[in-house]
Amino acid sequence: MSYSLKLILFSFLLFLPLIGCQKKEGMAENVGTAPPPPTVIPPSPAPPAGEAPPLPPGESPHGSGAPVPFMQKLAEYKARLEKNPKDIEALIFMGNSNYDIQRFEKAKEFYQRALEVDPNNTHVRTDLASAYRSLGETDHALEELNRVLKADPNHEVALYNSGIIYLNDKNDPEKARVSWEKLVQLKPNDPLSQELKKQISELKQPAKKNK
Repeated sequence: MSYSLKLILFSFLLFLPLIGCQKKEGMAENVGTAPPPPTVIPPSPAPPAGEAPPLPPGESPHGSGAPVPFMQKLAEYKARLEKNPKDIEALIFMGNSNYDIQRFEKAKEFYQRALEVDPNNTHVRTDLASAYRSLGETDHALEELNRVLKADPNHEVALYNSGIIYLNDKNDPEKARVSWEKLVQLKPNDPLSQELKKQISELKQPAKKNK
């Protein structure tokens, strides 16, 4: 079962991406490497409701490099969902596919359906939080991330994304700093941690000046 890597570029206080779940849990493999934003594919023509628009011929979503053409995989997973609406892998695939082409509302629906099947899946819940944030529903995004962190206090992606939302959306640098400091403690030698250390230092500067 594969998981996507979500990326949203911010133009606020930090030039750091919001990321989603990864194929593996290790931050060094995924969190520390920020890929460029996915190319937005024009929806022409619009697909039926619940389906993701096609990618260019031969491409597959999430950088998987899978040899199976995307449209073939889409048809296979759609058929699986028709047979079994609770097929967790198919639900995640449809959620990821819709997210990749920025159909965030549909992505949210598929992630929610996946969580009805597997409510303890922190990867999917983190992706749902990313979909919420992309829809401007930052309170719901934080709610989902907090649920992830309650189940797994060391969930690296949830800690990272919480910091991004607290800083850029909630204007709460203190909570952002707390999230990132814990992440740096977990992976002190990760390339991303080196960048976060600089950001944490900058977040502390106003407090020093006010003393």
